[in-house]
Amino acid sequence: MPKKKLVRLFATFADFDKAREVLMSLKELDLREACVEDIELYSPIEHPEVEEILGEIQQPIERFTFFGAITGAILTFTFVAGVAQSMFTYQPQGGKPVIPIPPDMVITYEGTILFGVYITVAAFLIYARLPKRLKKYYSPKVSEDQIAVEVDVYPEHVARVKEVLKSCGAEDIREVRS
Repeated sequence: MPKKKLVRLFATFADFDKAREVLMSLKELDLREACVEDIELYSPIEHPEVEEILGEIQQPIERFTFFGAITGAILTFTFVAGVAQSMFTYQPQGGKPVIPIPPDMVITYEGTILFGVYITVAAFLIYARLPKRLKKYYSPKVSEDQIAVEVDVYPEHVARVKEVLKSCGAEDIREVRS
């Protein structure tokens, strides 16, 4: 079954309380009529109390950091041990171990940190979708003092959602065809 084309509504609000009210109204409307596909909030500052309405965003950046650090430790230790092994065959020294663990641990630790940081930065850029262009319908007022709510709606429910946005005090509502 082909996926329906969604209509994107972009509404701006002067007050955060109005934006929170519209988020709660849209969630209630979605529970009753199943008309909203996605809701996104744009704001110049973070609002943690919105997470209970919209739900937490799942971004596994910590997992990328963990696996990057483990990979860095393994690769760095393997590299350092390989270099020590190659030097051992050309220049044998009495009483020296083939792979000297204590000095190698320092370099392994540094490699762990290095790979963990690089992978974390890469994961951040991927999940933040950077670099990205601003959307054509984005309002520059949102980065100053307004709050915007972006809603993906099924076409048959556009009028009902617009009504909810207007009743909650939306200053501007733009309809964007995606």
